Amino acid sequence: MLGLFGLGLGAIIRSSVGASLFCSGPLFVPSDIMSLLPASWQDTAGHYLPMNAGETIYTVQHQAHTLQPWAGFGVFSLYAAAALATDFMLINHRDA
Repeated sequence: MLGLFGLGLGAIIRSSVGASLFCSGPLFVPSDIMSLLPASWQDTAGHYLPMNAGETIYTVQHQAHTLQPWAGFGVFSLYAAAALATDFMLINHRDA
């Protein structure tokens, strides 16, 4: 899913270097920003961030405030699907 997410972002940006930089941004930056917010916000919205949702797929011991593995995979798949859907819309618009 991370590869599809990167593929979608790469096709949107049309640059492989830009896509690799832009792919790491949505993964790491929201988690750092979320750590600055109050704990109630972290518990409510924190598990739906791309890094936290993807992390639940390979975690063995799940904590109380995390998604289950399949739910995390589904959330991370939605991020990849959103990137690919945006890509398809932009390709049809730019290259039409």
